[in-house]
Amino acid sequence: MHLLEQLELTVPVFQAPMAGVSTPSLAAEVSNAGGLGALGLGATKPEQARALIAEVRARTDRPFNVNLFVHLTPKVDVEREARWLEWLNPLFVEHGETAPEKLSSPYTSFLDDLEMQALLLEVKPPVISFHFGLPSAACVTALKQTGAVLLATVTSPAEAQAAEAAGMDAVIAQGIEAGGHRGMFDPHTPDDALGTLPLVRLLSRQCHGPVIAAGGIMDGAGLAAALDLGAVAAQMGTAFLLCPETGLDEAYRKALMGQAAFHTRMVSLISGRPRGLS
Repeated sequence: MHLLEQLELTVPVFQAPMAGVSTPSLAAEVSNAGGLGALGLGATKPEQARALIAEVRARTDRPFNVNLFVHLTPKVDVEREARWLEWLNPLFVEHGETAPEKLSSPYTSFLDDLEMQALLLEVKPPVISFHFGLPSAACVTALKQTGAVLLATVTSPAEAQAAEAAGMDAVIAQGIEAGGHRGMFDPHTPDDALGTLPLVRLLSRQCHGPVIAAGGIMDGAGLAAALDLGAVAAQMGTAFLLCPETGLDEAYRKALMGQAAFHTRMVSLISGRPRGLS
């Protein structure tokens, strides 16, 4: 069965999960309009995730996606973190804030979060997607038994091959134009920085399953181009940011409506991972 038919979608549009910005209201509105709404749970604790999923279900009876970060847990490096704190301290002082005494990660990898894994097996979201990597084989098997459709973000043919071998039902081909975190499995490996359309074309010819295009697609013409190159749908994030249902603060909204929005840069200062930022 075609993926869109399986998910009962009438519009080939996936809303990007956008951790920290997406809301149950946005996810439900997209799903109710015939696309696939999404929740970004990468920085969310399990009980909060339970409440968010329940709220989506209260607003729609259509399929939706929940997204998890599957990164390798960072190793503590006291000397490196001390250098970062030394570099960051003047910035805190400049803004009248007190610098932290130590660094910590707000993101728990799905690989380590047994409570989140148990929650998903219990609440059975219809679609589950993974960013920065892939879950264990045992976890994939268990999640598939709930009936969930499993997706993985990939940025290269090698990652797509790994995703298919792991049992993913479809891959999200994320080009360098994407406005959020670049979902590389290993940020220390060489990055060919493939654009969305070349990546979609490569994967649509090499992959056995469906390919969803992601990165720099803002309108119907961009969607049509991705479909022409072999994608079955497009995942769009920035295109939804100014919707009233997002959790975007007013300063960010204002920036997106100004000239800064026309000058996206790839930086690694937000979380240590490459990220497109206006």
